[in-house]
Amino acid sequence: LSWAQLLETRSAESAEMELREERAKLLARVASSGFVDDYSGVRISSAGERFRIDKATVWNLLDKDGSIKGQAASFSEWTYL
Repeated sequence: LSWAQLLETRSAESAEMELREERAKLLARVASSGFVDDYSGVRISSAGERFRIDKATVWNLLDKDGSIKGQAASFSEWTYL
Protein backbone atom coordinates (compact mmCIF):
# COMPACT_ATOMS: atom_id res chain seq x y z
CA LEU A 1 0.00 0.00 0.00
CA SER A 2 1.58 3.26 -1.08
CA TRP A 3 1.31 6.49 0.91
CA ALA A 4 -1.02 7.92 -1.76
CA GLN A 5 -3.24 4.82 -1.61
CA LEU A 6 -3.37 5.03 2.17
CA LEU A 7 -4.43 8.66 2.08
CA GLU A 8 -7.09 7.95 -0.54
CA THR A 9 -8.62 4.94 1.24
CA ARG A 10 -12.04 5.74 2.62
CA SER A 11 -12.35 4.59 6.23
CA ALA A 12 -15.68 2.93 5.40
CA GLU A 13 -13.73 0.52 3.20
CA SER A 14 -11.77 -0.70 6.22
CA ALA A 15 -14.89 -1.48 8.29
CA GLU A 16 -16.71 -4.78 8.03
CA MET A 17 -20.21 -4.42 6.62
CA GLU A 18 -21.91 -5.60 9.84
CA LEU A 19 -19.81 -3.18 11.94
CA ARG A 20 -20.53 -0.05 9.92
CA GLU A 21 -23.24 1.02 12.37
CA GLU A 22 -20.59 0.99 15.11
CA ARG A 23 -18.39 3.12 12.87
CA ALA A 24 -21.25 5.58 12.30
CA LYS A 25 -21.66 5.97 16.08
CA LEU A 26 -17.93 6.64 16.41
CA LEU A 27 -18.05 9.33 13.73
CA ALA A 28 -21.06 10.95 15.43
CA ARG A 29 -19.07 11.12 18.68
CA VAL A 30 -16.11 12.65 16.86
CA ALA A 31 -18.36 15.16 15.08
CA SER A 32 -19.92 16.33 18.33
CA SER A 33 -16.74 16.56 20.43
CA GLY A 34 -14.01 17.13 17.84
CA PHE A 35 -12.13 13.96 18.83
CA VAL A 36 -12.28 10.76 20.86
CA ASP A 37 -9.32 9.07 22.51
CA ASP A 38 -10.85 5.74 23.48
CA TYR A 39 -11.88 4.06 20.24
CA SER A 40 -11.51 0.30 19.86
CA GLY A 41 -12.84 -1.71 16.96
CA VAL A 42 -12.27 -4.32 14.28
CA ARG A 43 -11.02 -3.14 10.91
CA ILE A 44 -9.88 -4.75 7.65
CA SER A 45 -6.42 -4.16 6.21
CA SER A 46 -5.83 -3.44 2.53
CA ALA A 47 -4.72 -7.10 2.26
CA GLY A 48 -8.08 -8.24 3.63
CA GLU A 49 -6.80 -9.21 7.08
CA ARG A 50 -9.01 -8.48 10.10
CA PHE A 51 -7.42 -6.71 13.06
CA ARG A 52 -8.59 -5.03 16.24
CA ILE A 53 -7.29 -1.61 17.17
CA ASP A 54 -7.34 -0.39 20.75
CA LYS A 55 -6.98 3.02 22.36
CA ALA A 56 -7.17 4.91 19.08
CA THR A 57 -7.51 8.67 18.90
CA VAL A 58 -9.81 9.87 16.11
CA TRP A 59 -10.23 13.55 15.25
CA ASN A 60 -11.86 15.79 12.67
CA LEU A 61 -9.87 17.28 9.82
CA LEU A 62 -10.91 20.86 9.19
CA ASP A 63 -10.35 23.21 6.29
CA LYS A 64 -9.21 26.81 6.75
CA ASP A 65 -12.82 27.89 7.33
CA GLY A 66 -13.35 25.30 10.07
CA SER A 67 -15.56 22.98 8.01
CA ILE A 68 -15.12 19.26 8.61
CA LYS A 69 -13.46 17.60 5.62
CA GLY A 70 -12.89 14.15 7.11
CA GLN A 71 -11.35 12.34 10.02
CA ALA A 72 -7.93 10.99 10.92
CA ALA A 73 -6.90 8.34 13.40
CA SER A 74 -3.80 7.36 15.30
CA PHE A 75 -3.19 4.15 17.18
CA SER A 76 -0.22 2.09 18.27
CA GLU A 77 -1.98 -1.01 19.58
CA TRP A 78 -3.51 -3.63 17.29
CA THR A 79 -4.00 -7.38 17.19
CA TYR A 80 -4.55 -9.48 14.09
CA LEU A 81 -7.62 -11.71 14.40
